[in-house]
Amino acid sequence: MSNMLYACSILYKTRLPLVLAFNKVDVAQYQFALEWMEDFEAFQAAISSDSSYTSTLTQSLSLALDEFYKNLQSVGVSAVSGAGMDAFFKAIEASAEEYMETYKADLDKR
Repeated sequence: MSNMLYACSILYKTRLPLVLAFNKVDVAQYQFALEWMEDFEAFQAAISSDSSYTSTLTQSLSLALDEFYKNLQSVGVSAVSGAGMDAFFKAIEASAEEYMETYKADLDKR
């Protein structure tokens, strides 16, 4: 969860496109994280078993994160097997286009 909050803070601080890359997909699957990003209820169910302070904070922020994830590009990659590299480079290319269309004008105004 802390990584998700960190990604959110980077996006809002830099005002730049963000590609979320799940690394080492040859070792561990990342579909559970994608499910959490796409399904608010699945994420809530996953964190509901924990009653710590961070879990309570996570539950409070989960609705905001749900909105944050709607516009994020995410890919799974493996440097060892090369899995997902085509999708990664396509996501980078799409982010570069998004930068030129959306973000550049705003940054030029600063």
